[in-house]
Amino acid sequence: MDRTDKLINNREPRRMLLMFAVILLLFAGAWYLLSGVIADAAMQERINGALAFSAGQRFTDVPDEDCIAHGAELAQGFGVTADMSPRLMGGYGELRMKVFFFGLGAFAAADLLWLIFGLSQLFRVYSGIERVRVQCLDLSERLGSTPAVIGDDMSCVRRLSDSVAVTSRRLGHINSQLTDAKNGLADFLADLSHQLKTSLAVIRLNSDILAEVDDLPPERRRQLTDEMTGNVDGMEELVLAALKLAKLDAGAVEYEMKPQSLAETCSEAVKRIAPLLRESGIAAEVSCPDIEFAHDRAWLCEAVENIIKNAVDHSECSQIRVEAEALPSAVRLSVSDNGRGIPQEQIPRLFERFGRATKGRNMTSVGIGLSIARKIAVAHGGDITVYSEEGRGTKFVMTFIL
Repeated sequence: MDRTDKLINNREPRRMLLMFAVILLLFAGAWYLLSGVIADAAMQERINGALAFSAGQRFTDVPDEDCIAHGAELAQGFGVTADMSPRLMGGYGELRMKVFFFGLGAFAAADLLWLIFGLSQLFRVYSGIERVRVQCLDLSERLGSTPAVIGDDMSCVRRLSDSVAVTSRRLGHINSQLTDAKNGLADFLADLSHQLKTSLAVIRLNSDILAEVDDLPPERRRQLTDEMTGNVDGMEELVLAALKLAKLDAGAVEYEMKPQSLAETCSEAVKRIAPLLRESGIAAEVSCPDIEFAHDRAWLCEAVENIIKNAVDHSECSQIRVEAEALPSAVRLSVSDNGRGIPQEQIPRLFERFGRATKGRNMTSVGIGLSIARKIAVAHGGDITVYSEEGRGTKFVMTFIL
C-alpha cells in the first residue's frame, strides 16, 4: 500500500485534511474579527500621538494624557475630536489586512506543520499495520510459523504484532491437536474396519457353507451357527464400545456427579459382569469400606467393569479383587488379579485403542475397554496406574483427587 492509496482509500487522512481546512476557516473568521480590534487599537494610538504632537510633545515620546487633551482642544477647531472612530483614519483598511494576513499565514504554517507531522505518523502506523496484515496472510497459509516483531515498544502496532504472534502460536497448537486427532481417528477407523471385516468374513464364510452344503452333521451345523452368533455378538460389542469412546472423545458425556457409596458402585460393576466371571471360572471379591465421594455411578461402574473384563480376557487369572481406600486428599480404587502379568514393555500401550495383548484367552475382545476406563477416570479428576509383574498378576489403580 503506497501513500497515495493510504490517502485515498482510508478515512483517517481525509478526516485530518478536512479538520485542517475547518480549523483554518474557523481561525480565519476569528482572526479577522480580532484583527479589527488590533487595528482599532493601533489607530487609536496613532490618533493620540498626533494630538500630543500638535500640543507640542515630541514625536518620539509616549503620548501624555495632558498633551492629548490639550491637542484635542486645539483640533476641535478643525472638527477633530479625541473620541473619533479609528476606522475613519487613512490606512486603516491596509493595516487591518496586513495584521490579518500575517496572523493567518503564521497560523496556517503551524497548522500545516502539524498536518504533515500527523500524516507522517499516521502513514507510519499504516505501514506497520500493513506489515502485520501481510504476516496474517502468511500465517493463513503456514500455520505455526513465528512472525517477526513489528513496531516500537508499547506502540499500538507492537501490541497488535504481539497479539498476532500469540494467535499464531495458539493456532499452531490447535492445528497440531487437530492433526493428531485426525491421525488418531484414521487409525481408529482403520482398526475398527479391520475388526469388523474379520467378523464379517467369518459370518459370510459360515453362511455360505450352511447354504451350499445340505448334508452337514448337526454338530458341524451347530458349530458354524455358534461361530456366527459369537461374531455378531462381538461386532455388537465393538460398535457399542466404539460409540462410547467416540462420545467420550467428543466431550459429549454429561456426568451426574453426586456423593454416593463407592462400595455400592464396585459391587454393581461386579454384579453386571458376574455371568462372564462364572463362565470363565473366576472368583471376584469386593473389599471396599464405606467411602463416599462425588462420582457418576453408571460411568465409574463402566470403568471398573472394563478393567475386570480386561483381566478376564487376557490375564488367565482365577481370582480378581476390587479394593478401595480413603486417603487424606484422595480416594484410591484398585482392581487386581493373580494372572500371568503383563510384560513391562507392553504397559505403556495398554490404554491405546485396540492395544490389547495378543496372547489373551479371548481374542474377540474389542481392545478399547481400557481406553474408555482411563477417559472416565480422567473425567472424575483422576487417572489409572498399572503395576504388573509377570507370573504374579496385575493391579490397576485409579486415584481420584478430592
